[in-house]
Amino acid sequence: MATPLKPLERAALITASGAAGHALKRTRGGFYSPKQPAAIFTRRVVNWLYERALVDYDDPQFPTKATLTRLGQEQAGALIAATLQKAGVA
Repeated sequence: MATPLKPLERAALITASGAAGHALKRTRGGFYSPKQPAAIFTRRVVNWLYERALVDYDDPQFPTKATLTRLGQEQAGALIAATLQKAGVA
């Protein structure tokens, strides 16, 4: 059984799912979505997602972009649906 996602992992997945191309871009402070530039995730957080096969790097040695995998998109969709259901919207 897989361990549950950490809160920062969940936030990064949801942020990446709303980004163009389902990708987080790298900046000197970490990874971010151009749609939500205030939400910056460290390389460590994105590495956790990479280890779980939820994101894929364009270059594993020096990534400039982390794109959600199919599994990552499914996980993000499930998180969003659960949040909407909990809020009573869906």
